[in-house]
Amino acid sequence: MTTLTFTLLLFIGSVLAGLLGSLTGLGGGVIIIPLLTYLGVDFHYAIGTALVAVIATSSGSAAAYVKEGVTNLRMGMFLEIATTIGAVFGALLVASRLIPTPIVAVLFGVILILSAVNSLRKRPALAANVCSKMGQKFKLSGTYPGEDGRLVKYGVKNVVGGFL
Repeated sequence: MTTLTFTLLLFIGSVLAGLLGSLTGLGGGVIIIPLLTYLGVDFHYAIGTALVAVIATSSGSAAAYVKEGVTNLRMGMFLEIATTIGAVFGALLVASRLIPTPIVAVLFGVILILSAVNSLRKRPALAANVCSKMGQKFKLSGTYPGEDGRLVKYGVKNVVGGFL
């Protein structure tokens, strides 16, 4: 494959990843990692590259969602702490090569399948503003604009599960 072909495929895939990542909230890594590995890039390099690329997607999307008022910043910061801790431990595990590449690849595939199944699943209606004691303590409840334009209240129930 020529450098030009590689670059064009990567550019098209990256635009698609940014679009889908922004629309779904899954992050562009769902598209970029399989694309890079298909193009022959080592899986570990594909993960690192996708993580750097997703920073731009996340920042741009987050700015738009904050501007529209559909972001719970307090919950976002709470989850950011958890994801940072997880990212550091994950990076240390991958860098130390304690987990073989095929296991990381299978784990990635399983997570993609679980994400797809979870996205397609019908969800029961949520009880308005039901919040656990820990959710109340961290003030994680909030509102979002409903279809009729009125604010819909929501509560956070499983704080520890969300953090993990």
